[in-house]
Amino acid sequence: MWSIITSGVVSIVKGWFDVKKSKQKAEAEYNLRIAANESDWDLKAIEAAKYSWKDELITVVWFAPLIVAWFDYERAMAWIEFVAELPIWYQFGMFGIIAASFGLRWYFKQQNFKIGK
Repeated sequence: MWSIITSGVVSIVKGWFDVKKSKQKAEAEYNLRIAANESDWDLKAIEAAKYSWKDELITVVWFAPLIVAWFDYERAMAWIEFVAELPIWYQFGMFGIIAASFGLRWYFKQQNFKIGK
């Protein structure tokens, strides 16, 4: 009689461990698929950028204040202040465009940025 009870308890515990193990395995596979999809997206964005001029335009606009600052510091600072006064949704959009254009989504995702004033 004790052997029946013991085998029943062992069976229940074994089943619980099997369920726990299968949940962990499924979660790990899911996380790997998400990481692979994000990596594929970034690689496709970089590949598509080979023949695009928008990345160069974004780079020129983004670094314009630094270039202008060599010649006219006040004008460069006025541009930076102008951008700082733009609505939050616009600033967020700028970060999104830059991240997508240069394959930096992973970086912005890791930083957990809080955009706001």
